[in-house]
Amino acid sequence: MKKINEIINNEYDNHIMPFLWMHGEDEAITREYITKIYESGIKSVCIESRPHDEFLEEKWWTDVSIILDECEKHDMTVWILDDKHFPTGYAAGKVATEYPHFKKLFLDFYQLDVVGPKNNIGTLIRWTTQNRPNFMSVGTEEEIVLQENSSKGKILSIVAAPKTDHNQIDEKEIIDVTKYLKNDMLYWNIPEGHWSIFVCFETTEGGEAATEGYLNPLVPEATDILINTIYESHYDKYGDKFGSTIEGFFSDEPRFGNIKGPNAVIGEQDMPLPWRPEMLTDFAQYLQIEKKELSKKLLLLRKGTSTEAKSLRFSYMNYVTNLYKENFTKRIGKWCENHGVKYIGHVIEDNNAHSRLGYGAGHFFKSMAGQDMAGIDIVLHQLLPDQNQGYFQSMTANGWDGEFFHFALAKLGSSLAYLDPKKQGRTMCEVFGAYGWAEGTKLMKWIADHMLVRGVNYFVPHAFTMKKFPDPDCPPHFYAHGENPQFFGFSQLMNYMNKLSYIFSGGRHCADVAVLYTAEAEWSGEAMLIQKATKILTENQVEFDIVSCEMIEDSQYHENCFSINQADFKVLVIPYSEYLPQKTIEKLALLAAHGVSVLFIDSLPAGSCEQASVINELKELAIHAEITSLSNLVKCLAEKDVDQLRTMEQYSNIRYFHYEQEQQSVYMIFNESMLSDTVIYFEDRFDGQLLLFDPITNKIKNIKRSANNFVLELSRGEAVILFEAIEENNYCIEEVSPLATTCYSLNDNEWILSIEGKGARNKGLYPKTFQSLPLLGVGDDLEDFSGKITYETTIKVTDPIKGAHLSIENANEIVSLYINGEKIATRISYPYTFDVTDSLITGENTIQIEVTNSLGRYMKDFLSQYLDFEPLGLIGEIKLELEG
Repeated sequence: MKKINEIINNEYDNHIMPFLWMHGEDEAITREYITKIYESGIKSVCIESRPHDEFLEEKWWTDVSIILDECEKHDMTVWILDDKHFPTGYAAGKVATEYPHFKKLFLDFYQLDVVGPKNNIGTLIRWTTQNRPNFMSVGTEEEIVLQENSSKGKILSIVAAPKTDHNQIDEKEIIDVTKYLKNDMLYWNIPEGHWSIFVCFETTEGGEAATEGYLNPLVPEATDILINTIYESHYDKYGDKFGSTIEGFFSDEPRFGNIKGPNAVIGEQDMPLPWRPEMLTDFAQYLQIEKKELSKKLLLLRKGTSTEAKSLRFSYMNYVTNLYKENFTKRIGKWCENHGVKYIGHVIEDNNAHSRLGYGAGHFFKSMAGQDMAGIDIVLHQLLPDQNQGYFQSMTANGWDGEFFHFALAKLGSSLAYLDPKKQGRTMCEVFGAYGWAEGTKLMKWIADHMLVRGVNYFVPHAFTMKKFPDPDCPPHFYAHGENPQFFGFSQLMNYMNKLSYIFSGGRHCADVAVLYTAEAEWSGEAMLIQKATKILTENQVEFDIVSCEMIEDSQYHENCFSINQADFKVLVIPYSEYLPQKTIEKLALLAAHGVSVLFIDSLPAGSCEQASVINELKELAIHAEITSLSNLVKCLAEKDVDQLRTMEQYSNIRYFHYEQEQQSVYMIFNESMLSDTVIYFEDRFDGQLLLFDPITNKIKNIKRSANNFVLELSRGEAVILFEAIEENNYCIEEVSPLATTCYSLNDNEWILSIEGKGARNKGLYPKTFQSLPLLGVGDDLEDFSGKITYETTIKVTDPIKGAHLSIENANEIVSLYINGEKIATRISYPYTFDVTDSLITGENTIQIEVTNSLGRYMKDFLSQYLDFEPLGLIGEIKLELEG
């Protein structure tokens, strides 16, 4: 394969652009950091202004000029994070201070309960749109303050409805009583029974506190404030470098910000809703109803369980996510396109926020429409090995939905990249950030492999900071002014990530199965979370992409399959959805009738989100589509001969990725468990000779076989690259060594240990001799140690050998092996196995093993409490296998 040959010859491009946090450091430090980033095998950097006090002022421009100059010396490129504060949308404070009319606007509701019958009763409405005053001071030292002039917004309508239960109303009896409002009072003849009065009003208050004063992403002129303040000012200074040294801009987690958190599901969460001026008129036109009629129905955006309420919520969500797409992300993307640079970044997807309001952007696929890469991020322990069974407690009050992060997030990103022509197969992930100092190369490589095996091929490591060590801001930091003992191994990780990203770029992802993205279904009724279906497929090594309703509606069908952006699918899996959009159902019926396998999980939809008639289409689907359960899904797909790693038994921890370069297949197989090694047997269903490529050593090997199956022995956390060598074999192939004829355990050898680092309580005791391999860092003098531990022993080889391997069961965590003073190799993660055939001599041999851990034990920072602290140094069995 051409790309593998290029990698062997060190010919591959850059796919990594780490954050560099700027605080206004002096020139020497700035240049040093750019050099260190370059020496790590990285050819790009994303500069972040968040901690820089003089953003867009003279010092900022001076610092940016220094970075550009130093990057040009190293043939590096620069990305610019596009705001002063996180998240994007602050526009360096310009909105709040100079353009307050472009701040976020919300539709909100205020409820007052009354009982009738009563005639000519006045209800005080004044306080529904004013801030609640501090009117009680009993038991406090606070002074009573009345804020009578603190208006929050204007009233759009007032409606009343009979109460049927606590917090429930009779939707069929909603009455518009707006005309009875006189000044501050609503004078209305209350009918018999218990009633709720709802004041519907628009306001700039009540949204997410963290984004108060941010721009309204539904308004194009508001987005222009961000563009003019940040983008244009950088173009004015460095326009001649746009498209060359300056690659583009990075948006960090823009959002609706109408409420904090991921659970902002319309109709389920009482919350203010994203709005914009004159939206009552515009939304009524979109719905093709009278404005007066919409005024009466606004309440159904929050209250009610009827099909009418669900339909209105779907229409609202569809409307505002389209406004976000057109007026924010596509508007910025168009500016960047016109100025010769790219636009990238990500929104918040956490805990299913990707299809919701709050700190989400409503619809993952729409939210990135203007960007040149699909984008996601992983921070704050959201993704941890083997934490994949629902929620687990961590940084947030709700914890993290491990099932979502393991089985949905990365595939959302890569699927969008493959299926949106603008993305050209590029998926970016911000990685490693805010895990704490205890996050070392072992966990970082696992996170990288998790992303790579799901198609992610660009990375923004988080972060390099130039602030004096230790900077408490979201560690770990990769260089840390030379204080990070693992930094020497960081370049191996970066080179590994660059190599695999290069292999998995510019080609075609191979998947026969598409899974429908269910955002629209969630907006209008009951819906299965996407990860429920993708978990089953992932754990059974079935290749798939996630597709949106809009993509399905625009897809082409031919020869029992359908295509989206030149990707062909044989099967479409639809997680349970009570309702789906009318156009989607119509297209599903058409696909099924033309031979596409359409599989509904649990049942067909009950109807359309819009409550338009789809009776005929549902009848067609009942004839031509299939209904299956989650538990039977894989069996059903196997009968359709979809792209899948065909194994002898189920390996739920094995991940499989199939990619094609110039009509040659390349595969990544990853043992995602960090708990146990695995031996897998899979069928020979390949067109050409199947070979194994090791991107760490740049070596190519044959794969072991047993009967008609290939055999892969994967250490915990180990990933391998397989490829089909269809062309004439011209590779230098290492034969797989047979099983060792002699195996020695070195655990009971005498070991001399020395240490170099921070935190040892009795450093003077070292070098220290142990009669066998010791357990370290468990309540002993090295409990707080971070740095390098060197182990030394000797072994005697009496007979000539044909092959030899030294294997270390586990280590914490970077291992460098020396034999007879010669460095063999460095391993930053599993497997800790070394070929020592050419290094051992007949007679006495000195073995020296250096093990370097992270700064977690020394720093014991807040974020590190959520990670495991393994014992120090060498852990488990050390074996020397000899072939005589």
